[in-house]
Amino acid sequence: MTTRRITGFVPVVSGLGLAAALLAAGCSSEDFNILNTNDPTVEQLTQTPTRATLARAALGSAAALYNDVGFATDLYSIFGREGWDLQGLNPLFTTEMLAGPLTPGGFGGLLWTSQYVALRAVNTYLSAIDKASDLSSAEKAASLGYAQTLKALLFHRLIVRTGALGIPLAVDVPVDAPPAPFVSQQNVYAALVALLDEARTNLAAGGAAFPFNMPPGYTGFGTPATFVRFNRALYAKIQIHRATLAACGLSCYQQALTALNDSFISTTGLPGSLSTGVYLGYSTAAGEPANPLSEPLSAQRLWVHPSLQTGVELKLSGQPDDRFATKVRPAGPRTVNSLTGTLKPVIYNVPGTFEADLGADIPLLKNEELILLRAEARWFTGDKTGAIADIDLIRTSSGGLPPSSLTAASSDAAFITQLLYNRLYSLLWEQGTRWVDARRFGRLNTLPIDRPGDQTFPNFLVPAPECDARGLTAPCQPPTS
Repeated sequence: MTTRRITGFVPVVSGLGLAAALLAAGCSSEDFNILNTNDPTVEQLTQTPTRATLARAALGSAAALYNDVGFATDLYSIFGREGWDLQGLNPLFTTEMLAGPLTPGGFGGLLWTSQYVALRAVNTYLSAIDKASDLSSAEKAASLGYAQTLKALLFHRLIVRTGALGIPLAVDVPVDAPPAPFVSQQNVYAALVALLDEARTNLAAGGAAFPFNMPPGYTGFGTPATFVRFNRALYAKIQIHRATLAACGLSCYQQALTALNDSFISTTGLPGSLSTGVYLGYSTAAGEPANPLSEPLSAQRLWVHPSLQTGVELKLSGQPDDRFATKVRPAGPRTVNSLTGTLKPVIYNVPGTFEADLGADIPLLKNEELILLRAEARWFTGDKTGAIADIDLIRTSSGGLPPSSLTAASSDAAFITQLLYNRLYSLLWEQGTRWVDARRFGRLNTLPIDRPGDQTFPNFLVPAPECDARGLTAPCQPPTS
């Protein structure tokens, strides 16, 4: 096993119901993508797990995080008008995704099955940890904390996808069990912060080292004591989403600030330290996952929305924000279905030459985002001076811009506008930030509409097989608890 190897063990479909999950996979472009005959079987994990078997399964749990990252970023960027997919091979990218109607058996039902397959991988690993006779109690605690943190991350991806429709949480059950009940968005966020707190407790009892090699992308977070800083960063992000999406408000912002103090947030070593964080580590090696968002300028798939050029702020020199200048390059034009792209995202390309770099890593969570999360939490807990300082730090250090015009007397709306501008350009093509933030702050109606009949969407749909499994007609909204 090399340090770059991330391929994991074969996960098993979750307790959502095997038939429903298989049907969902068959009705969309998603598939399980999980064959790896060199890794431990479920029987090895659940019956007589050994230290070596669990070490491979831990790596497999991290590998499960790669499911759909590129596709989700692509689709969320379309929803939020960060960009378009103009390859033209599938018309749904420029019809259903922009004009609707979303269909639960089409693109509107995607980004679901593979995430629950990934959760099944993590749950199988979690259930095996305590059965290993050759792990110490500290090593078991460290393993639990690691996997619980990944589990929270996967569930967060799903609730971001589905929003107010909720998601199933009780999926660590046999595959022949009834479909898991849906849980409301508010209760999902509450469950995730509790899970991350449990993970933190386990990591604190986890001793000096994990009983496995960490996957690529976790440099600086390879022990329980350092991985917990990622746990706290994720906790803070989820609490801030909870503040805006789950009626938590001030309390969640306060808890987020406490967690950020225990995370890896830093304002020293700028601008280099802005990129510090946890990444999905890609590779050009045979059999390893390649970056799904890096492509040459001649490629016809991914394009930056023109509103990012018209909306970019200028430096004192008159040149555009450094974040735009380094992440976007002119190309094309390419026209599909009355949409014309002239700008390509090059975030993951080779600097200077802008050739595709299939080994470029994609951030899961980085310091630059943490500082902007802290700015939001500070503003809405009354520390407006601190919030402005954080915003201006990112503007000057990452964008090369002058400080903002914000003052402590600025309205919440003015602050949000400045916050979302900086989040968009700092996190461009990393996680579909523009769409997620527009929903969080009730600004979906401010996103660009490119053609008559186009619209914006607050969430993806419950997939048709999930409706069928519950005896509901698709599209459906299952009752939530």
